[in-house]
Amino acid sequence: MLNLLKRYMPIVSDCQVEMYEHESFLFRFKATVIFVDCSKLRIKEYRFSDGSRKYAYHWESADGILKIRWDNAEHWPNVPTFPHHKHLDSSDNVHPSTETDLEDVLKHIASNIKGA
Repeated sequence: MLNLLKRYMPIVSDCQVEMYEHESFLFRFKATVIFVDCSKLRIKEYRFSDGSRKYAYHWESADGILKIRWDNAEHWPNVPTFPHHKHLDSSDNVHPSTETDLEDVLKHIASNIKGA
């Protein structure tokens, strides 16, 4: 995970890891990435011993307004990519999502940051 973040350093101005725990198959990671445009990505990712995972990648503007949140909470069963989905500009504006891991999310963000 940290090596992945290093690949995107040209668009990253700061990264704060709040939690990193890794034991056998268990994994817990929380971090906040601040980009060169002052937007932030709040990362939560958990992997469990049965191979399942939970994630939420919350990208917000410099003034704290939601841009996109990708997650796999099972709240939206009618979304074609269930449980994977994204919230665009508000928690109620739910769309299918094929960005299901941090690398996909960072690629999307990098393509949307001016000057990247």
